[in-house]
Amino acid sequence: MKISSKFSPGYVGKVFALWYDLGKPPATKFYPKIPKDNFGDKPPFDTYVGWVSRDEWKERAELLDREVQEHFLKAQVQSKVEMFERHAEVGREMQTMSLKWLREHKDELTPGTAVRLLVDGIEVEQAVAGIPDALKKLTQMKDEDLKDEIAQLLADTPVDATV
Repeated sequence: MKISSKFSPGYVGKVFALWYDLGKPPATKFYPKIPKDNFGDKPPFDTYVGWVSRDEWKERAELLDREVQEHFLKAQVQSKVEMFERHAEVGREMQTMSLKWLREHKDELTPGTAVRLLVDGIEVEQAVAGIPDALKKLTQMKDEDLKDEIAQLLADTPVDATV
């Protein structure tokens, strides 16, 4: 049920967007910031409070917050996947460089240096192998599948009763 039909849905939506963009401030702090409509009118304080409480502004804001959170988490996961992919590539390049150097400078390179470069490259590649694919898989799973996966991991994990 709308408190007032004097203000257009577009105007009410504009006020909602401003309220949301400013971080959903309390009514007394936000009300002075409400702009006038195209006719130079501003809703009375009680009308604005009614929009917030009866026009489901809080529910709309919570939905938007969840969407923002989901988008942010996906972006974080994607960024981490890209980082792991870069690390794997660096590890492969380190191996290639060390093998090339070893082949070309057998007599100049100390064995310890060549082995260390090779081992470091292999360790970097192994440390990130499979992680990007696993993260991508997790982000594409449905909630119920994630719950099942977590339940299975917990079932497979031994519990230390001495803790």
